[in-house]
Amino acid sequence: MLDELVKEPFLGFPKKALKFLKDLAIPSNNNKTWFDEHRDLYEDNLKKPMRDLIDTLAIEINKIDPDIVVNYKSIFRINRDVRFSKDKKPYKEIYAAAFAFDRIKSAEIPAFYFHFDSKNFLFASGQYSMDNDHLKKIRNHIYRNFKKYKAITSDNEFVKTFGNVSGESLTKLPKGYENLDMENEDPFLIESLKMKQFYVFKNFKSDVVLNEELTDIITEHIRISCEFNKFLNNAIK
Repeated sequence: MLDELVKEPFLGFPKKALKFLKDLAIPSNNNKTWFDEHRDLYEDNLKKPMRDLIDTLAIEINKIDPDIVVNYKSIFRINRDVRFSKDKKPYKEIYAAAFAFDRIKSAEIPAFYFHFDSKNFLFASGQYSMDNDHLKKIRNHIYRNFKKYKAITSDNEFVKTFGNVSGESLTKLPKGYENLDMENEDPFLIESLKMKQFYVFKNFKSDVVLNEELTDIITEHIRISCEFNKFLNNAIK
């Protein structure tokens, strides 16, 4: 009972975590036999520290917005789903987690996301999925609330941290917007309505995961992108 109440602080991932992911990326190692032989390394250097990180983030992210759901289900399994993939390697070569508003993370909804491998750490925020129903809702929300969307995505701190919103785009305006006056409408609105994804990201070297400051990096980037992600989340409700 006491173990459940007293959480260990996150002090960083051990260097062995990066070594494990580097070794796992070697094709001849990415199999169940090798993984089972090195399972203790995975449990001690990746799984347990990630849970400690989630425990710490749950407290800090709650201060930013209590509607962001953070728990152990935020962690992605290291096992790959190979059922519909030509790549049959059973394990991912990255370790990742994500958080969403009001619910457990899902591939189809806006989220705050991070992953790392032996070389890089990535933070991302926004809508990566190109779910057609969600895209229609996001475009409509942008069109109806364009001033707010533009203010969020042109905020100085947001732009300084992430630059422009990224994602694949259509070459022409989507159905329902094709009759917009291209000459008189804000060019940013036109480009935003063409987009099929809406996300921002930032890359770091992998050694940022080796100390407790990783908590600050993640929470600060969630804070800066919070209104952006909330705008997208409100669109798909």
